[in-house]
Amino acid sequence: MHFRFDEETEETAEQELARRLRQPAATQSSGSYGACTNLHAVNVLKTDFDSGDQCYVFDVAASMTVGIVAAALSNHTVKLYNARDSGGFTYLGELKGHTDVISEIAFAGDDNPHALYSSSEEGSVRGWDSRTGQQAESFAAGTGKLFSFSLMRNYLAAGSDGEVFFWDRRTGKQCGAFTDTHAEDVTQVKFCHNRLISGSVDGLINVFDISTGFDEDEGFLAAFNIENSVSRLGLYGLHSEKLWCLSHTETLHLWEWVAACDEESAGGQGVLGEDRNARASLTQAASMTPGADALGPGLDYLISCAYSPRTSELLLLAGNNQGAVGCFPVAEPSAPGGTCTFAGAKALLAGGHSSVSTHVCSL
Repeated sequence: MHFRFDEETEETAEQELARRLRQPAATQSSGSYGACTNLHAVNVLKTDFDSGDQCYVFDVAASMTVGIVAAALSNHTVKLYNARDSGGFTYLGELKGHTDVISEIAFAGDDNPHALYSSSEEGSVRGWDSRTGQQAESFAAGTGKLFSFSLMRNYLAAGSDGEVFFWDRRTGKQCGAFTDTHAEDVTQVKFCHNRLISGSVDGLINVFDISTGFDEDEGFLAAFNIENSVSRLGLYGLHSEKLWCLSHTETLHLWEWVAACDEESAGGQGVLGEDRNARASLTQAASMTPGADALGPGLDYLISCAYSPRTSELLLLAGNNQGAVGCFPVAEPSAPGGTCTFAGAKALLAGGHSSVSTHVCSL
């Protein structure tokens, strides 16, 4: 498997995409679609050096503060690359320690840009020093699998088999657990402003106030039932006041989670919009977008969402089995709870992959 990026030509792909995203979204009526920006892969990073034991990329993370890109692979390792080499991305080494599927990787942030964390279905979250390639921290959940994690200052949360575990990173010891909120695997957890958001295969997205501790009953604020299995979720809006969610059956859901947590808010339960047939909607939008032929004959899967603070746009990323990926602006419905709409592909990534693209990482 190859890990592909655009590198500098006359204008780098990142500069081109950034320029495109800075342009205000055009007001378009149904059937009126502007041409999309085409980004072409010109650099290839090889992740499987043994042709007899090919591996797949499960997750990607980047710390552009220090210029490092990490790729979690199907052989339970994480490989690191230097993103600032003038000759292209160069291989730095790999992180070994996990013994099962690596479910998520993420850098700690600008306050500790060399620290990379990874969760695994073996039941651990590990912290790594990307400068030395050595493990620096380890947090074990016992026998349960871990599907996602999130960091907030000195604390770590991880989603497991119907439970959410918390650790104090200063001591390395578990400091709490939510055991009754979800009935099935907790596939997503996110910290935000002293709140914890969790999403599960049981279809629920829950919000907790953790400002005074990790008390499951006292901290519960709100719940959103998407009536489907939660695959991925993220926050958007200028103050991260909204939430997007993708399900395992390719549906899209939007929720004003901050409004839902405010009993006096006019936002009620905060249900903003959805599209329960998102792939078909995107396929139609792509077919009417000039220059997006590579997305044909249709979109086969949803990848993720990305938010542009500069234009206040939420983009839905989707791909086909031939490796092409389209970036589609999401138009929220005029009335809460309505169906989201898409005005065509804004950007196209094609020619780099020949099969399913699992992640898109902006550098």
